[in-house]
Parts: sequence; C-alpha cells; structure tokens
Amino acid sequence: MVFLMRLSADELHALHLRHELVATLESAEERLDEGGQSSAGEKRAWKYSLPAVARDLLDAGLGGVDMLIEYRLPGVQGPADVLLAGVHPRTREPSYVVAELKQWKRVQAAPNSDGRFSVENLPGKPKKHPAEQTAAFCRKLLESHAELVGHEERLAGLTYLHNAAESDVADLLVYPRTRLSHIFTRDSRGALMRFLRERLAAAPESATAEHLEKPERLEKGELSVRLDGIDAAGQLSWHDGFRLVSDPAAAQRYVLDVVRAAYAAEHKRVLLLAGVSAAQGRHLATASADLLGRAGYTSRMWSGGRVPQSPLCDVLFCDEASLAGAVGHPLPLEGKEGTSAVVAELIRAARVPVIIMLPEGDASGGNTVGTDGLVRNTARALQVRLERIQLDEAFG
Repeated sequence: MVFLMRLSADELHALHLRHELVATLESAEERLDEGGQSSAGEKRAWKYSLPAVARDLLDAGLGGVDMLIEYRLPGVQGPADVLLAGVHPRTREPSYVVAELKQWKRVQAAPNSDGRFSVENLPGKPKKHPAEQTAAFCRKLLESHAELVGHEERLAGLTYLHNAAESDVADLLVYPRTRLSHIFTRDSRGALMRFLRERLAAAPESATAEHLEKPERLEKGELSVRLDGIDAAGQLSWHDGFRLVSDPAAAQRYVLDVVRAAYAAEHKRVLLLAGVSAAQGRHLATASADLLGRAGYTSRMWSGGRVPQSPLCDVLFCDEASLAGAVGHPLPLEGKEGTSAVVAELIRAARVPVIIMLPEGDASGGNTVGTDGLVRNTARALQVRLERIQLDEAFG
C-alpha cells in the first residue's frame, strides 16, 4: 500500500464532523506498521487541512471523489498530502490531482536566498516554494505509473494555502505556473472549486483510485517504448504542437495571480509572454481580460498609436505587432541606448502590470535590439521588475 487510507470526500467529511478523523488515520498508520509515526505537524494537517479540502470538494459537488491520504512514491522524500482520484467530467478518462496542503498564513521571500521563503512562526532554514515540491512529486508520478505514462493530461498538481489571504503570501503567487504547480489560497477558494470541477468527477466503484494503489516498476525496455514524451534530461516534451492549448486556463489564472500579487505588494511589473502565435496571444489576452474583469480589475488592449495618459487601467495588454513602430524607430528614454520612450509610456499607463505578448521567434522588425531587449532595457531603466514566461514550455 502506498498511501495511508482511501476515503471519499463524503466519508472524510463525515469522520471530521464526528471528531473521529485523526483517530481513524492513527489506527490506519498502526496497521501499516511501516515504522515511525506521523509528526505533530502532519497530524495538524489531518485535523485541519484535509477537512478543508473535503469541504471544498463537497461544495463543488464532488463528494464522491476519492482522497488517497499521505500518498508515497519510492525514491521521493515525504508523501503528497492527498491525491484526488476520479474521472475527467467530459472525457471520462482517469483524472488525478496531487494536492500539497499548507497552513501557512504569512510568507515572504527570504532575503539573500533566491527562490526560498520565510514562513511566519516556522523557524529554521528558508523553505522551498510548495508548488516546486508538488511539481517534482507529479513529475516522478508521471514517470512511474503506466496509467499516466503518455497521458500527462490526466495529472495536475496544486498547492492550497487554505488559511492565507493573498495579500499575505504575495511573494508565493508570482511563482511561474505550470499544469503541475497551481496555487490557491482562501481568497481564491472559488477558483479552486472551478479547477476541481474542470478536472474531476466521481469514478464508478473507485476504479481510478485502484490504478494508483500499488507502485509500479516499469522495465527499462518498457520505459523506452512508453516514455516517448520525456526527453533525455527527464523533462516532459510534447510533440503535438502548441502546448498551451492543453491547459489555457492555467495561463489565464497565472495572469490573474500576478495582478493580485502585484497589487498586494504595491509593485508594478512587466510580463513578457513568449512562445505563442499572434492569434494565440490575442486569444489569451481576451480570455485573461475577461477573468480579470470578473475579479474586479480593469484591463485594456493597446493596439498602437498614441499612448494614453497614465494610469489608464489596472492591466495593459499589447502585442509585438503593436510595438513594431517603437522597435523599428525607437525614441530612446531619456537618451538611454536600447530603450524606448513609447514602451516607457506603456509601462506607466498600467497601475500594476503591463503584459506584452511576443510571437514565436520574437521578430525584431529590423532592429538589432529586438522587442524583448527593448522592453527589458526600458523596464530596467524605470526600475520595474520584468519576468519572461515561455508559454509553450510552462503551460503544457
């Protein structure tokens, strides 16, 4: 057995209401007799975090979804808090979600420690981003189970900070998002339930959970045939064209999370979204603008011409074609070589981020600096943080 216990969300919620959940899991742990006992922190997760997820599943109409508690993988340090197992609501194919549950309330980027975070009331070394941990676990799971090899779309990963307000964990929200590392807080509980409904439905007689009940050991010969979607470095590589189409909602939610985090931290940001065609970029901008509007943010798409007076809106979108004039005949910002006064005005026109979509290949319009370099140099001159996301790699 590779997990502590399997319960439906309905069953786990009922045990919680009867104050029997922790005792039931402790009994299951004793029966496994694998040596060692769960820590006090793990038992707090049993008492508070597991019921939070079960409640969200029930509220999403997913009470029949299976929850595999403390799911372990050979060669991976520490278990996943819970693996949710069901079927996809549209395709009826097996569908799984690995969930890392954190009771963290306040988190900040650790000073002088790139990619590490300080957690309030949690002493010791700075912590890894929990989404990094979840993604690593998911990648190992994809490599080790025949049910998932060649079917990467069947698995997603998430981190749920169910006690945290987004304003208190803003540094976590800007972590580059992938299909294996979504992030939700108590403020985005509605988005979490939509996420779960999009991926899970109860499976008849818990059939899909049974596929992952025992660890599988695939022979090397079998791996060479079945892992054609994994390259020599062990990274997933898709061969069916543009990867973003497999999870466009992930990219849209990432845009929203960046906006929320920037507002919470009161920092303007520039996002360069690369690796998409012009048509795909326009579609992403339209869909993201709709999501932002429903969350209460204003956004505009700049299509060239005169830059409006700032601040124009919360979020400003533009594409490389609209910047062609600035790239081909740049008017430098305050005479600084490799910058653009037009790009500077665009950055100033948004209250928080400006999002610039670069097409595949990043055409430079004949200018040696190119759009990417021009935007980078201008953002640096304005002392505005810039982040580049390769969409065709990040959101497969």
